[in-house]
Amino acid sequence: MPLLITGLIRNTEVLGVRPSSTLFVRIANDDLASASVQIRGFYLTETTKTEYVFDVVTLAPRGVANYSYYAQFDAFEFQFITNSDAVEISAWGRDATGALSAVYQVQPAELNLFGMEGAAGADGSTISSAVKRIYVANSRRDNISIIDAETKALIGTVKVGSRPFAVGVNPVTNRIYVSNQGSDNVSVIDGFSNIVIATIKVGLSPENVDVDPKINKIYVTNAISNNISVINGSTNTVIATLRRK
Repeated sequence: MPLLITGLIRNTEVLGVRPSSTLFVRIANDDLASASVQIRGFYLTETTKTEYVFDVVTLAPRGVANYSYYAQFDAFEFQFITNSDAVEISAWGRDATGALSAVYQVQPAELNLFGMEGAAGADGSTISSAVKRIYVANSRRDNISIIDAETKALIGTVKVGSRPFAVGVNPVTNRIYVSNQGSDNVSVIDGFSNIVIATIKVGLSPENVDVDPKINKIYVTNAISNNISVINGSTNTVIATLRRK
């Protein structure tokens, strides 16, 4: 059975306030058959890991379910065991007012070999302030999910390259950049029409995407070729390749 995890999520207080008061989980079954998901939540105190959530849910074919969990801990982690590869899970935090505060990556456990922490707004998902959208990369489905940041409703999906890894947004131009590890390229999406307008060849196994909206440049880290592709956002072309230190 596939095991998906958030990795360790640090939720340390800043000026007496934690970034996330609750964890919001959306589970979507994209299969024509029912699917079950076991949800387990853990909080960590120093070296102790304690389970505080254990749920088992069943989703109808093409069904979607939303859940909220208490998250007032310094650090916590969630695990999801499902009987279907067609299940997609997204997770994000809400602050004490109920507003969106962070987006967390949910990935297969085998991709978390080095104990990576659940990233907020990176390595798989990001938030666009331009149109109040959340973009989540679905590496097993070769697409990204578009979610309304206010209502948390799924707006739709956009087909991109093979094994999308990270998403970056330019809030000035409202362009979305998706690194595709399997096809060694970057998909450029128009944030208003949700259509792929360009596909840019970069290095081998592109991962992180960093956008500088002031100069409209996009920096893509290529893991295997060990370099960084610099993209001109106006022309959608690679204008430089930088060696990683």
